[in-house]
Amino acid sequence: MTARKQPNLCHLAGGEKGGVGKSILSRTMIQLCLDSGLDFHCVETDRSNPDMARLYKSVIDVKYGILSEGSQYEDHANIIYNCALEKRTIVNLPAQVMPSLQAWFEALDLLSLAEEDGVSFIYWFVSDGGWDSLSLLRHVLTTFEGAAAWRTIIVLNEGTGGQDWSGFAEDDALQALIKTHDTPVIKLGRFNGTSTRNRIDRESLTFGQALNHTSFSSIERQRVKKYLREAYAAIESVGVL
Repeated sequence: MTARKQPNLCHLAGGEKGGVGKSILSRTMIQLCLDSGLDFHCVETDRSNPDMARLYKSVIDVKYGILSEGSQYEDHANIIYNCALEKRTIVNLPAQVMPSLQAWFEALDLLSLAEEDGVSFIYWFVSDGGWDSLSLLRHVLTTFEGAAAWRTIIVLNEGTGGQDWSGFAEDDALQALIKTHDTPVIKLGRFNGTSTRNRIDRESLTFGQALNHTSFSSIERQRVKKYLREAYAAIESVGVL
């Protein structure tokens, strides 16, 4: 009997709600792959705020995809899957993309195909703990979780949600879904130092470039180091990258 190969992982950095920190998770995952010497593809699908492409296009080959329910775009998302067939792939998703993502999956029966091809989708759902974010999370867990080629990882972003996660902890319906599907939950720590974070964004620097930027002070570089060290530990704790 021939052993099945390890699945190629397609990491979808999402969360549906705008402003929860999807792009900083994407950027952090890219930097982790670069620092770890991992081979990967990148696909940018956020047309309104393509942070991943803007910051990393000078460092890596960033590909572009479109997720849309419009028939004229029906093939524009396929680059995501084709990249995942080759090697691990990181995808930066826009807000409110779930209807388009779901339509793409259903049109191609993509989760069945992924199981045949040895591709697994890892959906990193970034949340700020707000009611609307948690409602969207319940929808994702109800719709996709349980499929062999799909896994959701919940990312509680302290940079947008702070320290109070009582709404998350007290949402009985959500907690029941998490328990049923054994869904991992991690916390992404806040980047300490708004001025440093704003400077990185203003100068369009990658985290790696910021670490080696000669005009950054020792304190500024230390802020980047601390954020990455803690974020890497959180991401790696799930063991799927």
